[in-house]
Amino acid sequence: MAERRAGAAPDLIPATAMQESLWWVHQRARNRSVYHLTWRLAVDQPLDEAALLVAWQAMVDRHEALRTSVVRQADAVTLVVAPRIVVGLHRVEVDDPGPADPGTLLRLVAEEVHAGPMEPETAPLARITLVRVGDRHEVLLTVHHVVLDGWAVQLLVGELSEAYAAVREGRAVSFAADPVPFSTYAREQAAARVDGRWDKSLAYWCDALADAASAVLEPDLPGEVASGAPGAILRYGFSVEAGAGIAALARATFATPFAIILGAAQLVLARAGAGPDVAVGVVTANRMTARDQALLGYTANLCVARARVTDADTVAGVVGAARDGMWQMLAHQAVPYPVVFGALPEETRTALGDPAPLLLSYLGPIGTDLRLGAVPATLLPSPNRAARADLAMSAWEADGGYLAEIEYHTGRYRESSVLALLHDLDAVLADGGAEPQRTVGSFDVATRARTGRAAPVAVDADRAAGPLPESTDWQRVVATWTDVLGGPPAGPDVDFFAAGGNSLSALRLVDALAADGQPAVDVVRWLGEPTPRRLADLLGNGSQSAPAESTLVGLRDGPGPHLHLVHGAGGSPQDYQDLLAELPEHWRVTASRDSAELPTVPALARRYQADLDAAGLVPDLLGGWSFGGQVAYQMAADQVGRRPALVLLDSAPPVGYELPADDVRQRFDTFTENIHRALDLEPDAPRPRVTGGTEPAGFDERLAVGTLAACLAAVRQPVPTALLAHRWRSYERHVRASAEYVHDGPVDTPALVIGADLLDAQLTQWAARLGAPRSQRIGTDHFGVLHSAAVALVAAAVIDFARVAAARG
Repeated sequence: MAERRAGAAPDLIPATAMQESLWWVHQRARNRSVYHLTWRLAVDQPLDEAALLVAWQAMVDRHEALRTSVVRQADAVTLVVAPRIVVGLHRVEVDDPGPADPGTLLRLVAEEVHAGPMEPETAPLARITLVRVGDRHEVLLTVHHVVLDGWAVQLLVGELSEAYAAVREGRAVSFAADPVPFSTYAREQAAARVDGRWDKSLAYWCDALADAASAVLEPDLPGEVASGAPGAILRYGFSVEAGAGIAALARATFATPFAIILGAAQLVLARAGAGPDVAVGVVTANRMTARDQALLGYTANLCVARARVTDADTVAGVVGAARDGMWQMLAHQAVPYPVVFGALPEETRTALGDPAPLLLSYLGPIGTDLRLGAVPATLLPSPNRAARADLAMSAWEADGGYLAEIEYHTGRYRESSVLALLHDLDAVLADGGAEPQRTVGSFDVATRARTGRAAPVAVDADRAAGPLPESTDWQRVVATWTDVLGGPPAGPDVDFFAAGGNSLSALRLVDALAADGQPAVDVVRWLGEPTPRRLADLLGNGSQSAPAESTLVGLRDGPGPHLHLVHGAGGSPQDYQDLLAELPEHWRVTASRDSAELPTVPALARRYQADLDAAGLVPDLLGGWSFGGQVAYQMAADQVGRRPALVLLDSAPPVGYELPADDVRQRFDTFTENIHRALDLEPDAPRPRVTGGTEPAGFDERLAVGTLAACLAAVRQPVPTALLAHRWRSYERHVRASAEYVHDGPVDTPALVIGADLLDAQLTQWAARLGAPRSQRIGTDHFGVLHSAAVALVAAAVIDFARVAAARG
């Protein structure tokens, strides 16, 4: 949670070229968590939460990057540094994992925490979440890459540890020196753009990358090339023999471990089909001075390492060339890659690809001797679910050996292909170290690669192409698109960037559409779906409004009595499946679903009745469980003339009640119970408890829903987080609608009231609103009415009531 303190105006700083590029990628990414960085730190004891909060606040006060938001103003991306932000911590607890494996549940919770929204325009772009599953503890530090790189996260963890130790020992948090403000670095970068400081290095890169083409692994699957595509993380420990090979090659060639791993990767790719001209992306820290090495911020850069590898070359020769190329690359690494990429010919940009398909980085001894104060910490595998590129590999030193993590695009590659690359790399390091004069041509590899990436083709290209509508707004879109890209769109759903657009031309496009006093198009809203159709929609008249979708659902056809059911709070027609199975097969059963998302009981009742009328249906019985019974009651009350009989399944009478504003966590517990019963989970299935967040009640809705999704997945009942979030929002809306719903009746129609958790006083309140209803108690709880053995008793009561109601005419 965070609260910005009023006071001095925030400082405005031009974003660096790398930050600006990443901001654009973030807006276009399929999964916006793709540039989140999360360190999973396992600790063997709970931390002092109050002390950690003081230490975390000290970090935010100390470093500009932790108070920075990244916004677009006019045509520029700008850093906004708040003078102070008050922060807090989040906590997730699962007291008893039940049948779930604790390690699996911790991983799933970390994935959900990592994926939680973190929009660049809202500082702080960093958060800490404490997680406990049973007696196992983790600390999750999540930051947005637009303000911090991996080097900076390591610095942050080190300082946070010092600050936590100081607070625990009763000392003031202090450091030997004040930090260099990131704004100083950003302003230096802005000056370098215009003062010619990068000209010599830019010329070097244009020469070094002339006619270059990226090495690309042959894909296994037809997934579309896109940043933020579905991804996975694979952690790999290099063999002892590979570690010995790195040491031997270092002695033979005086190369660093990174240069050796880079050379081995170039050799594997050359043998796999990409050679002899091999180009891969290399992520560098770009910190050449002591000042920059101590800077908390985003300084990292992307360079392209290009090498010539032939079958006659030796392993030592390839590694030596990688060593020399690395020194050249580092000497010119200060020029941001977006500047380099923009200066290259279009053919070269296409062949290299944006983003670069293969990325390598070396993290040195990262993760060694980690601790938070006196508490040792272990760095666990990253919880990413999205991929920046085809493959992005980071290697580092650990416990006398070497580890690697590969983040890969699961829509293009199977895990087996990623493992094949790692095994080939391991073998080259081991065998090449044992025999540095061994030739490249003597290695056989399982990896398959090629050179140059074909222009991206959308999987749904057939859908994207096609005729364009001819409205006035569409004519404006087509004319402006043609002016910016040199030709009209091939169809209403083509991707602007796949058609040759870039960030600057995107701005030109939306600015041109706002000419002549027309309303401006929100470029950020458009970037999520950068198509002509979305542009036309944002202009306001791009497409006619679709007719409202019917809320009516058929559950069973039949000639017998017609029962219409209304969903419970946050529920759906599927919740009645057990009841449906107990009803006679010849009964016709329909239901209402909450696709209309209306805010009150009367509004829902009118809409559901209208859809029944539109279908020409007149139910014999109308009812629902819990909240659904209230809506059914209002539907009957609205009827003129003959009303259907009512079936109210443990529904509270419409007397209204006060809904405490700070009771949201208790409501979420009830919602969790609903979901567990709907999925028929065992009573010991894990249930999360979440605290922290930005709401006054200290409840983070997204985190609570995400951890519930993690708990369900851990017991092999996965429900997409987005679907759970939708159902939770519906549940909250229905609870609020129920709280304000008052109806004094009477409604003159036969009625059956099934009571489970209802009080006798509530049955009396129903009697006053229905005349003379039939009441029947069932020996179960509120949830068991639909999801236990009691449902057979409920069905029997409904069947008998239907017979009596029919006899009454």
